[in-house]
Amino acid sequence: MKPVLCIAGPTASGKSGAALTLAKAVDGEIVNTDALQVYSDIRILSARPDEVDMQAVPHHLYGYVSGATHYSGGQWVREALPTILDILARGKYPILVGGTGLYFKSLFEGLAFIPKIEPAIIQDIDARIESEGINSVMAEARRLDPIGTARLQGQDPQRLTRLLSVIKQTGRPLHFWQENTRPQIPVAYALRYVLMPPRERLYERINSRFEAMVTGGGLDEARAVFEHYGSDGTAPMLKAIGLSHLLRHLKGELIYDRAIELAKRDTRRFAKRQMTWFRNQCANWNHKEELNINMIKKDIHLWEHS
Repeated sequence: MKPVLCIAGPTASGKSGAALTLAKAVDGEIVNTDALQVYSDIRILSARPDEVDMQAVPHHLYGYVSGATHYSGGQWVREALPTILDILARGKYPILVGGTGLYFKSLFEGLAFIPKIEPAIIQDIDARIESEGINSVMAEARRLDPIGTARLQGQDPQRLTRLLSVIKQTGRPLHFWQENTRPQIPVAYALRYVLMPPRERLYERINSRFEAMVTGGGLDEARAVFEHYGSDGTAPMLKAIGLSHLLRHLKGELIYDRAIELAKRDTRRFAKRQMTWFRNQCANWNHKEELNINMIKKDIHLWEHS
């Protein structure tokens, strides 16, 4: 039996590069644990590994979902679990890498089995956020589910939609369903690391990476998304930081320089929220400014011989 290896961390912290180096060093296969990188429409703007890296070692659950799909943590667990078990059965190391902490949490701490939500309910909430503004819909969420609303990190339209759609569909708040959870993989079978670079260094990476994304084809990618989805504001992928700003530019709502400036700012703010989440929710993980591959190999050896 081999351990499941996990590399989490905020956006632009170097997770994908660390995972690739580790996979080559230990004969591992990489499993996407990032909510945006599942979408096929945004390879560049989601910072998905390029084709060269994906051919160097096997990568799983990348770029296989339409941007119109309301992809959830539950769906990810249902896809990831058999993938992980298959990698282990072939004698390889599964390396889970991504910045979506709730996916890791669902896998190791438990998954709430929530009844299927009717698409019309989700579409109605999304349309209201678009037409009335998020504050109006947030007020309804506070009334229907004050506990769940208090747990939201800032103004997060996708999680707000999830919160409201559950209580409208089931008559019970999301936290009611989350109380009955079960882990999919016991923590004892995993080695877990969080990449947490110094904030100043991380912010510099965010700024330079977004500029590289845009000049490296990100604007053309956003234009293709705009042409394909048009003004359909209900597709969850369209809310992605960076993409949403470029779409506003293409719609004529923002000049180019302002769109870039706001995208960088909002990405930095998102990274700050991620860092807070990982510090609080992953306190018992190994927190590192950078990953030392030899250190991880030593951890693997100790785990396998304990």
